[in-house]
Amino acid sequence: MVTQANHDVSELKLNFDRVRDESAKAVVDQEQFVEHLMIAAIAGGHCLAEGPPGVARSLTARSMAQICGLQFNRIRCTPDLLPQELIGAGPHPDDAGDISLVPGPLFAHIILVDDIRRLSPMTNSLVQQVIEGGTVVVDGCKYDLPQPNLLLATNYVDEEPPDAVPRPQDDRFMLKLALPYPRYETEYRVAESLTQAGDQQLKRVLSPEHFMGYRQTVLGVEAPPPVLHYSVRLARATRVHDGETPDFVYEWVRTGAGPRAVHFLTLAAKVRAALHGRAVVESDDIRQVSHAVLRHRIVLNQNALTNGVSVDRVIDRLLYEVPARQPGDDQPPSE
Repeated sequence: MVTQANHDVSELKLNFDRVRDESAKAVVDQEQFVEHLMIAAIAGGHCLAEGPPGVARSLTARSMAQICGLQFNRIRCTPDLLPQELIGAGPHPDDAGDISLVPGPLFAHIILVDDIRRLSPMTNSLVQQVIEGGTVVVDGCKYDLPQPNLLLATNYVDEEPPDAVPRPQDDRFMLKLALPYPRYETEYRVAESLTQAGDQQLKRVLSPEHFMGYRQTVLGVEAPPPVLHYSVRLARATRVHDGETPDFVYEWVRTGAGPRAVHFLTLAAKVRAALHGRAVVESDDIRQVSHAVLRHRIVLNQNALTNGVSVDRVIDRLLYEVPARQPGDDQPPSE
């Protein structure tokens, strides 16, 4: 029997496939990046994006905004950037004498915040306000930002010291995306496309209203007990003090993922299942989003840093050692 949830996720999958196909006209080999941006936008989350310059962060985000009917703005961060410059001119009388807000770059659906670590503490606190509540306060008045609201904050790995520790506020981001240099074949296709005449015209596939409706669709996606158990086990296995930790975690990890990781693992997996046309989450959905959810929530110890162990290697090992299913997973845990 075809349920309403199955119908809704089938429509979402169809439109997601169209978004992915249109994005491929503008950017090469960024299907996973597009999927992660869609997951965050539908879930109401935000993303960190780390990688070297020139890996199509801004092009991908701008193209997705165009395809999805969303407004895109870009903020280039500097230490002297003031909060007022992000908010805009603030309350301002219009021709009729009514007070309205002259919006700044924060008032967009997708906001690319370039080099977020260069912001001053005062300006960064405003950005954190957006991440936490989707609102800004101007002269004592609260203004809601356009929805969906996706903040994509970038950081360049070349500027990071080898022992860099994630900042506490990084945990508020739903996903952290690692964007490496492209493969040889990808760079060849990029070079080849530059020799072809004409620009690809991207078709609009979605609207902001679609995203708000899809948030309701995701609420109808079922996460059965075995999937929830798997999500909890993965997060708890990163913590060196719980007594449920694999031996290699004691060797490599200083601080593990907190409870917010379990929430985002489950939510991201639900959105991914819906994007792929399924009304029930599978353990593979958890695995597919685990790197993006856990990457900025695990802090390596000095032993791991000395031996060149990366956070992604830790997550790979977790996925290998933590079982996706155990006896008794069909029921919630007993009190």
